[in-house]
Amino acid sequence: MNFRPPGFSLGKRRILAAGIALLVLPGVPAFAAPPEAAPKKAAAPAGKSGAKAAGKKSLSGSATPAAPVKTATSPNSASDVFPPIYADAWPSELRPTAPDLHLKPEDGRKADAFGAFAEGLLAEDNADQDAMLAAYRRALNLDPGYAELAVKVAYELARRNEVSAGIQILKDAIKATPKAPLPYIYLSQLYSHYLKKPELALTYVEQALVLAPQNFKSHLAAYELFDVSGQKAKADAAIVRALKVDSKDTGYWTELGEFLQKIYLKDDGTCTPEELKRMNTVYDRLAALAPEDATILAKTADYLVLSKQIKEAIPRYLAVLKQEPVSEDPVVKNVREKLARSLIFTGQRDEAIKVLEELLQENPQRFDTYELLGDLYQQKGNLEKAAELYEHSLQLDSSEPRNHLRVADMLRMAKQYDKAIELLQRARERFPDLPFITYGLALAQTQAKQHDDALASFALAQTEAEKRNEELLNASFFFTYGAAAEQAGKYERAAELLKQSIELDPTGNTLDRPGAAYNYLGYMWVDRGEKLEEAGALIKKAVEMEPDNGAYLDSLGWLYFHRGEFDKALKELLRAQECILRDEKRDDPTVLDHIADAYAKQGKMSEALSYWQKAVTLEQEDKKLITRVTEKIEAAKQKVTSGPATPAPVPQQ
Repeated sequence: MNFRPPGFSLGKRRILAAGIALLVLPGVPAFAAPPEAAPKKAAAPAGKSGAKAAGKKSLSGSATPAAPVKTATSPNSASDVFPPIYADAWPSELRPTAPDLHLKPEDGRKADAFGAFAEGLLAEDNADQDAMLAAYRRALNLDPGYAELAVKVAYELARRNEVSAGIQILKDAIKATPKAPLPYIYLSQLYSHYLKKPELALTYVEQALVLAPQNFKSHLAAYELFDVSGQKAKADAAIVRALKVDSKDTGYWTELGEFLQKIYLKDDGTCTPEELKRMNTVYDRLAALAPEDATILAKTADYLVLSKQIKEAIPRYLAVLKQEPVSEDPVVKNVREKLARSLIFTGQRDEAIKVLEELLQENPQRFDTYELLGDLYQQKGNLEKAAELYEHSLQLDSSEPRNHLRVADMLRMAKQYDKAIELLQRARERFPDLPFITYGLALAQTQAKQHDDALASFALAQTEAEKRNEELLNASFFFTYGAAAEQAGKYERAAELLKQSIELDPTGNTLDRPGAAYNYLGYMWVDRGEKLEEAGALIKKAVEMEPDNGAYLDSLGWLYFHRGEFDKALKELLRAQECILRDEKRDDPTVLDHIADAYAKQGKMSEALSYWQKAVTLEQEDKKLITRVTEKIEAAKQKVTSGPATPAPVPQQ
C-alpha cells in the first residue's frame, strides 16, 4: 500500500511534549489568578518620606510599590497586602482561581486531550508503543476530531489485528469533523486491505473526492482500489480524473507527477507516448505555477532527464541558475553539475566545460567535478589539461587507490611517463600489496622503455595477485607482460607469456582487439625470421578474427615478404595501409617501411624511395626505425644515381 499513517515531526513533538507537559497537568486547572477580594493598596504618606515609600520609578515609567511597613494592625505578610498579579499554576483553597479564569467544560476536555497527547508523544519517543497507544486513545476520546491522530491510532490498531476498533476510531473522527478528507481516505484503506470490501472502500474514497478533489491522496486511493482489483480501465480513469483537477497547489501537482513517474517510467526511462504526454502535462503545469521557484523548476528538469528529454531539461536548469538559489537541497544544490551532464549528453562539450569551470569557481573542493572536467578535456585531446585536473582531484581525495591509477593512465597517455612512474611508486608505498597498482607501474615503465624495471614490476604484480587470488591474472595481463618481454629482448619469455594469454582467452575478447595475442606472437617470429610456418598460422587466425584490421594485414604481408612472395606481400601491405588510413586517419611509418621494402624487392626503387621518405617524415619517436630507414634511403639513392655498372670490354680474338 502507498498509504501510511501521518507522523509528527521531531521538532513539533518535542515542543508539544515539553510545553504541554509543563503547562497542562491532569486534574489541575490551566491557570489561577489572585483572589477577587484582594485588599486595596494603602495611600502613600505625603511629603518627601511619602514619595520615598511609594518606591522608585520602574524602567517602563510606572511606579514599583515599595514593601509596606508592618504595624500591629498590618496583615501578616506583604503578599496579603499585594497579592500576586500573575496566574498561579498551583492554586489552593487559600488562593482559589478567579471564576473568570475557570475553563469551560469543552475547553477543559481539550486541555486534558492535549495532556494525553503529550503523554503519547513522550511514550512514543521512549519506544513504549503500548503506553503511546493508550495515551493517544485517551486524547481521541476527549477530542475525536483530530484527524491525523485518528488515522495514526487506527493504523496501529489494525496492525495489532484490532481492525474494528480502528474503523470505529475513524468513524468517530468523521462524525466530529465530517469535512476532513483524511479519515475517509484511510477508512477506505482499512476496508480494502484488511476486510477485503472494495465496494465499501470505494464509497468512502468517493466521499473524500467530493470533499477535497484537490487532495491528491483521494485520487491515489481511488487508483489503488481499482488497480489492486484488476480494474485497469477504471484505474486509468482515476488518473485522468486527477489530471483534470483545477488546482493551483504546487504540492498537488508535485505528488501527482512523482506518482506518475513511479508507475509509468521503466528503469531505462522509457514509457508509452500517452504516458509521456500525461507526465509532461503535469510538469509543464507545475513549472507554469512556480516560474521563480528554484526547487520546483529543478524537479521539473530532473523529470525531463529521467524521461530521456534531456535537451528540454537544459532551459529548465538554466532557469534555476538565473534564480541564483542558495539551498542545501540536493535538488537545487547540484543543478550546475546536472546541467553540465545534460550538455555533455547532447554533445555540447564546450558549453559543459564552461559550466563545470564556473562550478569549480563556486566550490573548488568538489573533486568529482575535476574528474568530470578532466574527462571532457581528455575527449577533446587536451591530455595535459586533463592530467592536471585529475591530479587536482587526486589531491582532494587520495583515499581511493584507483584514483591514483586513473591519473597515472592519463599521464601515460600524455607521454609524461616519469611523472606516472613517480605517482605509482608513491601509491605502492601507500597501498602496499595491491597488485593492480604494481601492474600500472609496470605498464608505465614499459612505455618509458625502462625494460628491466618493467619486467621486475610485472613479476611482482603476478606474485601479489597470486597471493591475493585476484582476477588480475587474465589474458590481458599476460599479453602486456609478453609485449614488455619482447621489447626487452626476452623473446623466449615473451613467447611463453603470449601463449599463456591465448590459452586463457582463445577468442581474445578480453583484449583491446580480438586476435591481438595471435598477431603479436606471429609478427615477432616473422620479424626475426623464425618459425614462419607456425607464425603464419597465428597471423592468419588473427586476420580471420578481424579481416580489416590494418595491423594484422601488415603482419600477413610481412610474412609473405619473408617467404619471398613479394607480389602477395605488396598486395596485403597496401591493403593494410588503406585500412589504417580509414580507421586512424594517418599512415603508420612501419607499414610504409614494409611497402617500400616490397617495392625495392620488385626493383621499383622510385616507389620504394617515396614510401621510405614518407615513413621518415612521419616517425618522431622510434629512433631505430628512423636510422634503419634513413640508411635504406641513402643506399637506394646511391643505387639510382650510379646507374647500371659499365660492362667489361670484350676481349679481342
